[in-house]
Amino acid sequence: MYLVRTQIPIPGTATLLPAANVRFGIWNLAVVVAVQVFSLAFVGLYGEHERFREPLGRLLVPALFLELLTLASIYFLAPSYSFPRSVVVLYVLVDGLLLAIWRSALDSLFPLPRRRALVVGGGPAADLIADTIRRHPWAGVEVVGRVSESAAEFPPGRERGMDDALALLGSVNRLAEIVESERIDEVILTPEGSSWRDRLSERIPEGWRADLLVWPSPFETMIGRLRFRIVGDLPLLEARTQPLQPVGAFVKRAFDVLVSAASLVVLAPALALSAILVAGTSVGGVFYRQTRVGRDGRLFPLWKLRTMRRGAEIETGAVLAAPGDPRMTGIGRALRSARIDEIPQLWNVLKGDMSLVGPRPERPEFTGQFAQTVPGWMLRNSVRPGLTGLAQVSGEYSTEPEIKLRYDLAYLNNWSFGLDLSILFRTLRVILTRRGI
Repeated sequence: MYLVRTQIPIPGTATLLPAANVRFGIWNLAVVVAVQVFSLAFVGLYGEHERFREPLGRLLVPALFLELLTLASIYFLAPSYSFPRSVVVLYVLVDGLLLAIWRSALDSLFPLPRRRALVVGGGPAADLIADTIRRHPWAGVEVVGRVSESAAEFPPGRERGMDDALALLGSVNRLAEIVESERIDEVILTPEGSSWRDRLSERIPEGWRADLLVWPSPFETMIGRLRFRIVGDLPLLEARTQPLQPVGAFVKRAFDVLVSAASLVVLAPALALSAILVAGTSVGGVFYRQTRVGRDGRLFPLWKLRTMRRGAEIETGAVLAAPGDPRMTGIGRALRSARIDEIPQLWNVLKGDMSLVGPRPERPEFTGQFAQTVPGWMLRNSVRPGLTGLAQVSGEYSTEPEIKLRYDLAYLNNWSFGLDLSILFRTLRVILTRRGI
């Protein structure tokens, strides 16, 4: 890019870069390469399955923005190795174009085959697994069908069940044969029928080709880290019921107070500007207060910047928000996409109603509904709800409550301060790529 600047006039620059000002060395090269690798890795572009995501720009543009911001910061703080600003900007633009060409060529010349998955079991859990995978083609997994735990469900002479929500390929007794004939890469076990699952290891032959995955029940998710309690001579798995011990709870709360207070100060200008935009573009108050369910079922007022038109739920009552929700205002859609509307919840964190990381708080109307339809739902109320959480950085906006619950229980029963830091770090990636829930 130095050579380009010395030879070709660039719009927005006064003159060509004098050759005497060209400064390039091994340290500059190392810094640029390190920043690019970091930026691409941060947004997930080195993930194996990200090659299935469309379009590529959804991740490449945030990666280039992060790369530009990082390089500008480094060379601003290290003037002895400073680049002219035009060189940095020109490098990022050309680098982005070359990366897009390289990634497209890689996909065309060396396409990755999708992993073929087989679901073992039936009922709502099997349908939920299949539907979720189909909605996320970027995961690189294709559900071929399912096998039944009951031979009665697959009587002799029945043809392959193409009319089923999930094609029925046979009974679990033929699992090894079906895995080979259908070239299965992943076998996903549903929670129904623990008796056949207990005997499944006997049916796995030597040289088994597929990975074995388990869709856990809420109770199995509660187990968290496997810990054994010996009762007599019985090795029993211990389910954790108190994930936060006093010291851990103190550290988590102290961290919440320090970070939320500092963030409110730093983000005050962005919050003020957003409030002005909300007030100037739609009728209604700037802030929106909504009742949510907190720790131990206590209700508290959650604060947000208003993103919907006034009176959005007068006719419909409580309705879950969805992507493309017609009730949102134009500026509200942008604020929600960038998660700026959540900034006022830092006040909830400072007060102690919420934590920075934890299960997202639900409205009382939905909590009552999910408590009746999703087994184990109320277990997530044993800790303060969070501004972000494992479900928010791992799922999508429309992720079903059954899936969110498993993330929440996995978080509760595997909590550590390091896990909180990891989730906060991943939240930055979600904000940059506008992905997640």
